[in-house]
Amino acid sequence: MRVFFRKHRLLIISGLLGLSAAAITYAAIAPYVETVSVVVAARDVEPYTAIRASDVKVMDMPLQGLPEGRFSSASQVVGNYAATRLVQGQIVLPGHIARGVTEIGLSFDLAQGERCVFIAAGPDRAVGGLVKEGELVDIVFTPRSTSFATSAGLADPPALGDIRVLRVCHDPSSRIMTGLVVLATKDEAETIARNLESCAVSILLAPRGKSGNTGTGVRE
Repeated sequence: MRVFFRKHRLLIISGLLGLSAAAITYAAIAPYVETVSVVVAARDVEPYTAIRASDVKVMDMPLQGLPEGRFSSASQVVGNYAATRLVQGQIVLPGHIARGVTEIGLSFDLAQGERCVFIAAGPDRAVGGLVKEGELVDIVFTPRSTSFATSAGLADPPALGDIRVLRVCHDPSSRIMTGLVVLATKDEAETIARNLESCAVSILLAPRGKSGNTGTGVRE
């Protein structure tokens, strides 16, 4: 045995060093090699829509670096509602879904006293279409028929200031701007609704952060 060890000492030492290196390498890369099942979005999913089986899929991903709270089975997600927009390939987390039997919508996020209103407005009426989500705008109403308003004894409709834009809507095919969804108080929403049919509407960009508006849509 001693003769064998002396003759093959270098070979044995090399083998032991190789095994040690392999063990160290495995310990270092094992967390990256170990995979777990994760639920991801199989396609883009719009907010407040029900999540179907075709909207998600299960993929094996390296364990290292995966966020906590991830789902491992599609059944944990399907049947719930998207609380935010899901992008294809995105890992679905608890904060991305809303559980419940009733479909939720934009009203789910509104505070008491707030209303959402759609205003049809093309680029020619909305600063050339440069209005973006989150902007503050002034809404100016211009009577379509001055003679009718005068004969009926109607006062000029009021202009509304510092209205928050929630969403800019576009034509699906041309991507041309078609209107805005704005956040308003109940009284402001009623004013907008009363004047939409009889007035032309112009959207003016207002300075951001300079009016004291908090962006909640509720003004004292």
